[in-house]
Amino acid sequence: MKKGLQGLTALAGLLMLLGGLAFVFSPAIMEPYFSVRAIQSHGMGTLRGDLGGAFLSLAAFTLYGSRPGNAKWLAVPVVFLCAILFGRMVHVVLDGLTQDAIRSIVIELVGLVLLERARRTL
Repeated sequence: MKKGLQGLTALAGLLMLLGGLAFVFSPAIMEPYFSVRAIQSHGMGTLRGDLGGAFLSLAAFTLYGSRPGNAKWLAVPVVFLCAILFGRMVHVVLDGLTQDAIRSIVIELVGLVLLERARRTL
């Protein structure tokens, strides 16, 4: 059970790492997947720095927290995901519920449940 949870947590961290690296090195490829667009060259810096940096930070804490004895570090991505979900809920209230919003909320909730479960169990 613990090994499986550890493996899923590490997998989540690797996916965050891949997303972060993609935002840093190929932000134009990531634009359609996240419904964002850099309209000027400094917008690419925003995608690389803000989104890439956030994903890389989440990956670092998730991967480190997935190691035995380090589960307390999973609190950081748990808090990040709670903040992201708060923003997502504001979006739904102000802009309406869409299929894309539902998909994002489900992905973030699954990640939150996984990381919180790992934080408490590992």
